[in-house]
Amino acid sequence: MMNWRQNPTRFAWLILLANLLACCVLAVAVPLVTRSYILHSTRVKLANVTATQGTVQVWPVNQSDPVAVPDRRAVTEGSAVVTDDKAKALLALSSDTAGERLDTTIQLDLNTAIVLNKARAPRFRWNTDPHQIDLDLREGRIYLTTQREDDRDVKTLVLTPQAKLMLDQGAFDVLVQGDQTQVRARSGSGLVQSEGRQVTVNGGERVTVKAGQPPELPVPDTLNLVLNGRYEGRISPPWRNYTNVGQANLEPGKITLEEVGQGQSVRFTRKTEDGAPNEVGLVQDVNRDVQGYDSLVLRFDLELLNQSVPGGGYQASEYPVMARIDYTDVNGKDQFWVHGFYYLDLPSGVTWVPADTRGEKIPLGVWYNYESPNLFQLLKDARPARINKVTIYAAGHDYDSRVADLALTVR
Repeated sequence: MMNWRQNPTRFAWLILLANLLACCVLAVAVPLVTRSYILHSTRVKLANVTATQGTVQVWPVNQSDPVAVPDRRAVTEGSAVVTDDKAKALLALSSDTAGERLDTTIQLDLNTAIVLNKARAPRFRWNTDPHQIDLDLREGRIYLTTQREDDRDVKTLVLTPQAKLMLDQGAFDVLVQGDQTQVRARSGSGLVQSEGRQVTVNGGERVTVKAGQPPELPVPDTLNLVLNGRYEGRISPPWRNYTNVGQANLEPGKITLEEVGQGQSVRFTRKTEDGAPNEVGLVQDVNRDVQGYDSLVLRFDLELLNQSVPGGGYQASEYPVMARIDYTDVNGKDQFWVHGFYYLDLPSGVTWVPADTRGEKIPLGVWYNYESPNLFQLLKDARPARINKVTIYAAGHDYDSRVADLALTVR
């Protein structure tokens, strides 16, 4: 073996060439690595789970014991969120550290279990990659709503025991029940994969996947009895304004249209501080026979921003958002069904009608997806035979709320 002392010149050239090669590699690699980091690095989104009903269980990552969540708690990647037969939850994902820019909400229905594998946002503004959500739905039902944030798309991966779902931004209802997965796209589109086959589900369609089988072809989800429930363009007709101020000299609430996500919403506002009961909203005459159908469901998105009357008021009739269906039942009698939403609890000790008599409590300042139970089953012997009209409105003294994507569907 040659000793470097025998030929120091050659050894010096070897060192020089090695340094030159290392310099060239670093000159190329460092900018490429830096560029890749800037263009593709991500940061963890802020995730908070709120118990909207009952007590929710959270299993933090690498912990064997659950944590009971009666109200609100931060959730980390890898954590499981579970509801039982008396609990519902809302998992909200934010792109900012203050939790003000929500781009994803995941509502957990009764008896639902999910694992939040990943929730990432681009770290730098030069990063053009989409926001990334990755979760497992082990059982139960979720309502997933995503919208563009920072001019970037939101891509969501949902794994169920039967299928792999790759969803664009939009609103989706995913149900795992028994040995099958059912995906309903209210808006937006996505891919459903299983057993080597892939199908596309678009807004207004439903796809079913049974265990060990490829996805079935998309089918129309339901028949919507309401016209222009997305409040696009001119809303009158088919909608008309509805006001009830009690006294002629009082200022009524206001109705305005606002963009939200990829669609429109209707906003109900009143801020007069006069303590006067009033109502403002929109009414649509439906006049449709619903005999012969098995399912009747009302659904819409809503956001509560302010309410001055706590709960549902003295008689549980004043909520910042209320939905009412006027109908004729199978016995020929005119009836109505009403449901309200609030975030402000009644003061302790008051003898008012409990707010949950005709309504439900939801979080403040978060878009919430509501879907009623099957009204045919709920109303039983007084089930509707004909839907006469639908009203969406706000009631109370002062209020601020928004409603979007309303539908009354039969199947």
